[in-house]
Amino acid sequence: MRTSLDSKLDCHVRVITPENIEFEYALAGPFQRLPAFAFDFAIRVVAFFALVFLMALTSGLFSINSSLVSIVALLLFFFLSWFYGIYFETRFNGRTIGKMVFRLRVISTDGRPINGAQAALRNLLRLADMCVLLSLQIFDPEAPPAFLIPTMSVGLVVMTLSPKLQRLGDLAAGTLVVSEQRRSTPLVLQPEDLRAFGLAELIPANYVVSSSLAQTTGTYMENRRRLSPARRDEVAKHLAEPLLAQFGMLNTTSPDLLMCALYVRTFFSEQEQEAGRERLRNANSQAGNMPPQLDRTVQV
Repeated sequence: MRTSLDSKLDCHVRVITPENIEFEYALAGPFQRLPAFAFDFAIRVVAFFALVFLMALTSGLFSINSSLVSIVALLLFFFLSWFYGIYFETRFNGRTIGKMVFRLRVISTDGRPINGAQAALRNLLRLADMCVLLSLQIFDPEAPPAFLIPTMSVGLVVMTLSPKLQRLGDLAAGTLVVSEQRRSTPLVLQPEDLRAFGLAELIPANYVVSSSLAQTTGTYMENRRRLSPARRDEVAKHLAEPLLAQFGMLNTTSPDLLMCALYVRTFFSEQEQEAGRERLRNANSQAGNMPPQLDRTVQV
């Protein structure tokens, strides 16, 4: 019989972006997150001892006071412990090196990338998630009574009770950890409907795609192959309808096709877009059809 925690390890969560588009993510359970945490911890330990070794050599060469070296070592330990995760999660879109290796990512609960404040809050609260701390005397009675051994009990209990497998830091920061289950996905996806290249040309040249819209469009393209054609239009219409009006296009234009066109406009170079339009012309020529009158989607 599966436990409550086991049943959550395979669950998914639906996230609605600010553009009112819904996506589904696979939640990362504790046994997926632990290897990434251990990998990051190992990196911090290696970096700490390497830097301490260099400081020891430097202090010997330049006769630096050993007390000063100890203070710098403590500051370095604090910096690596707290700011490693903050820097990487802010700089690399919710991913540390360990998360990159194990294909995990931290996102906001509304699907947007996390910001620096969220990364700082969830990492600073990691200490609370690591409680209850055990004394070193458990392993060595002669050791000082320092409570330094984390059990992660609080984090595991909170994750078990949370519907989205969030630890305390995630709950406070409004974040969640998802698994990126990408399988040989190219960096830039090719829309199978070549009409997207023609429609992309009709998007006003002065229209600037925001970073939030670019991310939403990219995520939509990664997930659309799992959707039926009808479902694609249903998912895309919330964002497409106001854009159709803004671009001066007829409301009969396929929302899915417009999302593909936005993707082409955002992620393809001018040369790649022209090559796509050339393939569209060749495909219509070989089929014996006139080129599709995409300009009819524009109101006169």
